Amino acid sequence: MVIPWPSGLSSAVSIPQLGVFAASPNQPQLPIASITKMMTTWVVLHHLPLAFNQRGPCRTVSAGDYAVYQHDLKTDQSNVRLVLGMNLCEGTLLRGLLVHSAGDYAHMLVELTGFSNATFIAVMNRDARVLGLRSTHYVEVTGIDGRDVSTAADQTKLAIDLMNAEPIVRDIVTLPYVALPGVGVVSSYTPFVGEGGVIGVKSGFTGAAGGCDVMAINFVVGSQTVTAYAVVLGDHGANPIVGAGIDALALARSLRPYLRLERSTAGVGVAWTGAPADVTSGTASGTT
Repeated sequence: MVIPWPSGLSSAVSIPQLGVFAASPNQPQLPIASITKMMTTWVVLHHLPLAFNQRGPCRTVSAGDYAVYQHDLKTDQSNVRLVLGMNLCEGTLLRGLLVHSAGDYAHMLVELTGFSNATFIAVMNRDARVLGLRSTHYVEVTGIDGRDVSTAADQTKLAIDLMNAEPIVRDIVTLPYVALPGVGVVSSYTPFVGEGGVIGVKSGFTGAAGGCDVMAINFVVGSQTVTAYAVVLGDHGANPIVGAGIDALALARSLRPYLRLERSTAGVGVAWTGAPADVTSGTASGTT
């Protein structure tokens, strides 16, 4: 098979259950916008572990938190309304961060960890190295800065590790909508969540980054389910987030015809039938 890489964009695909991983020939280090928040989430959950049905530690919205929210409003950054004195817990903050890409929630999560901002960013970069994300570097926690950079290949690896290591993330990013205190129901910015097997993960946009999408999609093969990932960075079209999502969906779906059930001594399982020359069999994960 020949993977239909979107023209001019950095992209990658993976089916980690089958050891399938491939990246487009063009893998420049690019701004990644709010996809940065995947690593923010990784660091938070590695220091404050949480299950989906737990609240976690809570924090009262301070004058400093409110100032961040006001700044995000004035500079047209993604946010969720904060009210002075409001009490917000880790689980709620993660939902607002991952579903509605709330930058002000990201800063509150940093505060919950007890790290200074500088220390938190240092941990983000340390963990990126540990995970083998060699072309990834962070300078802040939301992705608004164009110096938060990575490649599609690296972000595919991170998405797989995050979804596998933190079940709460998989549970949250499948939500097309989430109810948040003080604002009510807000929708996901990630294209196609809840449609055609799409279960997340994260999208982003800035002028520098263009539209970016990290997509996870479930394919049902017989009675079994496998999860494929597709990442597209740098869409500067008229509707960049949706454009990146459309390209990611097409990439992921291009893998489906090469999945079939096969019988082995271990039983019946899903197998990859694509040509090894086109999709390199290997691991996309930096963890074991």
